[in-house]
Amino acid sequence: MNEKIRTQYPKGTRVELVSMDDPQAPPVGTRGTVTGVDDAGSILVDWDNGSGLNVVYGKDTIRVLVGEFTETVKEQILAIRATGETNMFDVPMVQQIANREGYYELVIFLIDHAKEYAHFIMTGET
Repeated sequence: MNEKIRTQYPKGTRVELVSMDDPQAPPVGTRGTVTGVDDAGSILVDWDNGSGLNVVYGKDTIRVLVGEFTETVKEQILAIRATGETNMFDVPMVQQIANREGYYELVIFLIDHAKEYAHFIMTGET
C-alpha cells in the first residue's frame, strides 16, 4: 500500500489541504510540498505556512496541484535538456519529448506557464 501512496504522491508534489480532522491542522486551502511517505503510509508535507503536520492517507484529504513549477517539473526539464535532443525553446518539441518520457507534470506545466519556463531556461531560476 505504501508504494501506491508513494507513486501517487512522489517527493516534490505540490498539494492543497482539503480537510484534516486535527485541531492543529493548517487552514483548509493551505498549500505544501510532499517530502515523502513514511512506513505507516502518512504523507509528509512541508506546508507553506511552516506547519509540518502529516496527512493521514484515507482519513485526511489533499488534492494534487498541477501546473505549478515544482522540483519534479525542474528535474524533468533538466532531464530533457541533458539529452540534447532539442532546442529547449522549441516548446512543442519539449512537450512531445516530455509526453513520450512520461513527464506529464511538465506537459501540463508548459500549457499555461510559458513565461516561467522561458525564465528558467534563460536564468536557471524558478
